Amino acid sequence: MIFNKKEAPNDTNYTSHNNTLMLKMVTSYSIFLMIILVLFIFLYRSTINNARDSYDQQNETTLISNAELFESDLNIMEVYCRQLLQNDTFRKVMNYHNTYYPFTEMGNELQNSLATNVYAEALLPLKESFVYFPETDYVLNPTYFISAKRFYNWIQKYPSTEKELWHSYMTEPEYKNRFLPMDQFMPNYSEKYYMYIIDLNDLYYMDANAKVCFIFEQDKMADLFDCVQMDGDNFLVVTAEDDSTVLTINTPDSISAEMLDSLDFNKGYAQIRLNGQTFTLGKYTSDNTNYSYYFSFPPYKVAGGLGGTQLFFILLAMSALVIGGSLVYYFSRRNVQPIIELGQELQTAVEVQKNLQEVVDSQRPIICTSYVRQLLSGTATSEDEVAYMENYLGITASSYYNVLYIVYYNNFGDNVENALPGGVESVEELEKIIESALENFFGTPLFYFSPSDRTYSVLLHCSEEEGNDLILKINNCILRLHDYLLDTYDIWLFAGIGRNTDSLMNVWECYQQASEAVSYTTKNYIFFPYEFIKKDSNVFYYPPEISTKLIHFISTGNTPQVLEMFNLIHQENIEERTLPVNLLKYLLSDIRNTLLKARFALPQDADPEAVKVLDERFNEHLTFKLCEDLALSLCNLFSNKEDDNTLSSTIEKYIKDNYKDPSLGLNKISDEFQISESYFSHMFKEKTGVNFSTYLENIRMAEAARLIQETDISLNELYIAVGYNNSNTFRRAFKKVYGVTPSAMREK
Repeated sequence: MIFNKKEAPNDTNYTSHNNTLMLKMVTSYSIFLMIILVLFIFLYRSTINNARDSYDQQNETTLISNAELFESDLNIMEVYCRQLLQNDTFRKVMNYHNTYYPFTEMGNELQNSLATNVYAEALLPLKESFVYFPETDYVLNPTYFISAKRFYNWIQKYPSTEKELWHSYMTEPEYKNRFLPMDQFMPNYSEKYYMYIIDLNDLYYMDANAKVCFIFEQDKMADLFDCVQMDGDNFLVVTAEDDSTVLTINTPDSISAEMLDSLDFNKGYAQIRLNGQTFTLGKYTSDNTNYSYYFSFPPYKVAGGLGGTQLFFILLAMSALVIGGSLVYYFSRRNVQPIIELGQELQTAVEVQKNLQEVVDSQRPIICTSYVRQLLSGTATSEDEVAYMENYLGITASSYYNVLYIVYYNNFGDNVENALPGGVESVEELEKIIESALENFFGTPLFYFSPSDRTYSVLLHCSEEEGNDLILKINNCILRLHDYLLDTYDIWLFAGIGRNTDSLMNVWECYQQASEAVSYTTKNYIFFPYEFIKKDSNVFYYPPEISTKLIHFISTGNTPQVLEMFNLIHQENIEERTLPVNLLKYLLSDIRNTLLKARFALPQDADPEAVKVLDERFNEHLTFKLCEDLALSLCNLFSNKEDDNTLSSTIEKYIKDNYKDPSLGLNKISDEFQISESYFSHMFKEKTGVNFSTYLENIRMAEAARLIQETDISLNELYIAVGYNNSNTFRRAFKKVYGVTPSAMREK
């Protein structure tokens, strides 16, 4: 490659260029100094703004902490209610419709039971709590079980004028899950209280005719939110997702949920003016409950004593301006010559880069064709390699992929294979005509390669919406392309297409299907989708190309593609063809022969023990599952085991972190790490020596034994704490491992 030599500049142009460059440099330095001056001017203001932001963020952080504590208390109340529902006697009492025997006796029994359960009272700032039964109009408390009338008049001594309101609180759904002020019920009390009602029907899968009421002191509730300075005019409002008010603390009457929701919270904050005062409002929405917390705090006021700092900044900026102006001329004169020389060298480098880019661009079609060939032949060995090719080809936004296999002839029935159409002088010219027609009808960029003479394989890609009618669109394009070539050059064209796939890694399947589908084309059906092929149950599907690809995938240690290959073989032969037993045996025998070829290609340094075990498995009764396991074992021997060791260690850590999850199983591990259940079971047992279920059970039993010996956890809660749904299943597993029951171990 020859580049233009650098010519000596003309003296006149050179001087003019230097003067222009000098002016540009002086201007650049001056602009730089002006930028510094502006930065100095606004530095003081930026400092104040940063302090204000820090102040606002500190308040928000405090609120989030308070909100989490508040929601923890809500969760404690819900747990308490669920504990009540676990009591058989309680469930019977709440569904009684009358007070006949044995209603009162069971209620008294419940009262004694509640007296020993101080779970909620110990963890919550409660004054008291009670259960109201709407069906019988009774109230249950650790100290009484009486009718609601006696409870209201004799026990609580609430005003008779508010009895209807109290009854509405107990029965109307609009009052549940809200902190209701009780000022009208306790007008002469020095303390103020909230009432919070939970409808047990919301927590139970069957009818639960009971409501649990919790009475809180307002001051203690306010203590939960230390982000709000209650000694001033600040306030707190908590609203639910439907904009209903859950809790208000020190909130003015003019504040409503609708008004708060209409405010524009820029960066999580808004300004509001009430009674001549300006408040900053913060907002936080909980991910757990979707509650919105609005709290006010005084606007940040800049502390005094910054005047000296501001004067310092001004003097510093003026000094920089004076000194900088003196330095502009000096540095401009000193640095202009090296920059001129650097500019000339840069111009030369740009020209070189431009020529190199032209070379790269000229090679791009060749590289694209090579990548397409690798993808369609299945020789790409890793997801990273496929991702690089996908990015290079510019098809990363595609959701579906497919392959179009095209064969063309001079004329239908013409036996002269190498004959050229009229007006076409060479094979190269004919290929250019076909490629140009493909690009005209299918658009550019078009990614294709020629597997053999008179054939083209085109990589198709489309969005999710276009994937639904891709075959119909391709059919229309093929018909128009065929008519054009036939009318213009007397060329017949036939095409087949595979099934859509959402993985570029597996597009080789589409290529295999398309190449098979094209063999079904005729004069009347020049385009044939693979899906239209009627699968013959008297012939099994295992072409030589599949065998070759399987050996390639195994020898490169490409486990995902090996699994995909077996999925394809299973789908073609067992799901779609339903092979009889004798053909299935022939199929498995051919697969076994393929695996034996891979076996004898193992490297000399392969693990001899693993190879010995593998050879023994070749003599077992031949099944599809055995063939898949043999292929995975071979793949593992060919591959570098470091990746599997890393994956195995990652999964082991995941199990140890999530063993308390009752839903943890093979399917969840498979979904979490994007691997098949069969491959995971095989890999995990090979690395740990035990199967997954035994490994998980050992972890849970070890934790259960530790909790029994080191904590006072209830045995009724123990099975839940270690990830079991059923206490009987847990006890059987525990006794199987330790030989004794959990209670017996605790007594020791």
